[in-house]
Amino acid sequence: MNLRQLSYFMKIAECGSQTAASRQLNVSQPALGFQIRELENELAVELFRRRSRGMELTEAGKELVRHAEGIFQRMDAARDAMRSYSAADKKTLSLGAPPTPGKLLIPGLMRTVASSGRVSIRVREGLSSDLAEQVRQGELDLALCYDPIANKDLHIRPLLHDDLVLISPPGQIGPAPTPIDFHALGRYPLILDSPDQITRKLIDRQAIREKVTLNIVIEVESVNLKRELLLSQGCCSIVPLGLFNDAIDRGQFEWAPIVSPSITRTLCLVSRRILPKSDFDYIHTRIEPIIADHIHEGKVNWQALA
Repeated sequence: MNLRQLSYFMKIAECGSQTAASRQLNVSQPALGFQIRELENELAVELFRRRSRGMELTEAGKELVRHAEGIFQRMDAARDAMRSYSAADKKTLSLGAPPTPGKLLIPGLMRTVASSGRVSIRVREGLSSDLAEQVRQGELDLALCYDPIANKDLHIRPLLHDDLVLISPPGQIGPAPTPIDFHALGRYPLILDSPDQITRKLIDRQAIREKVTLNIVIEVESVNLKRELLLSQGCCSIVPLGLFNDAIDRGQFEWAPIVSPSITRTLCLVSRRILPKSDFDYIHTRIEPIIADHIHEGKVNWQALA
């Protein structure tokens, strides 16, 4: 006698019909009938009376129902008890991510973490500067941030370099991968982030250093709004390739690498220093292979650390 036979027996007893039980269990009638006959042979009793309109429990069958109910109740209790131990051991980590790494890294990370069953991830999207501050304040355990400012309270580990690109609606900058010199960027009407954002500060510093005056016509932080404005206003933007590669593949935008010099951001994993090293390493070791896959695939403008 085994649990599968008992569960089949209980389903037939509940349905009063081998046909109905077969449908609910998604088991063929011959296979179901075979298991019940095996159970009856082992116990040396008849458990059902076969009727033209179904199956009726014998007295022995009714007695077995009472015992089986107790067995399955104890099994449920055992599962609940083990579940409480599992819940106690499972840890939840909060992780912040900007739009590009959120799109490219978080889905794979969530799949990897879910397969381990020991940690769950609560994700919050935001801008790098905001996320780094939320980590420092203890509102997040970790965050993926571009070029975070060094702070005694933060542990910062670089992950990759991301060279920004110029994008536009079709017909304005030509087909990739024809590079555009940084000093030629002043020719293009640009939609950029607001001046207080990390990426915008990086672009502005480089423009000052290279003595380039940028033609900034609109400032907007929302990715979706920026996408719509680029199409409706016929403007360009300086963005991470990974954020727009799907739209580029659909022919909505064209892009070009920026050179001499390039505009390079560094993505880092950030946590408070008081976060256990095992938690930091857990996320880091699971996100590194995902980064390596994207770099190897070559569809985003990421480079491995030197």
